[in-house]
Amino acid sequence: MEDVCVMKKVFSRFTPIIVFILVSMLALFVITACDSPPPRIAEIFTYNPGGQFTTNFTWETRPQAQVRCAIIFVVIDERAAEELADFNFVIRNAVLSVLGELTIEDITVDRDLNSLAERIVEQVNEDLGATTELITGAYFTEFGLA
Repeated sequence: MEDVCVMKKVFSRFTPIIVFILVSMLALFVITACDSPPPRIAEIFTYNPGGQFTTNFTWETRPQAQVRCAIIFVVIDERAAEELADFNFVIRNAVLSVLGELTIEDITVDRDLNSLAERIVEQVNEDLGATTELITGAYFTEFGLA
């Protein structure tokens, strides 16, 4: 019985210290979590084939219809962007090839630039003939009729 009384005295003496340590640890955790920097967006490597693309397309009411756009490619790494610079003529030809196949319905009715970008990426990767697809995506920075 004496042991129980001794334990109660010891526990009651150290209870405020234990509570203080636990509260301090919780406060430190909360402060550290609030001060941590926001999550970063993963680094994206891009390749700009330069300038605008302008090509004619089929439109019955306007025989000289043209589509103009500018595009940025997302590549797998910085080295791929450097390699693509040597084959810019292949890239530009592939983009113009896809744009030249457009119809007025593709541009005005569907207006699905994401699927158009996917078609361009597929064509460019195919024309480059690399064993690994260097280009993973594309984004239009300009798009319109001329």
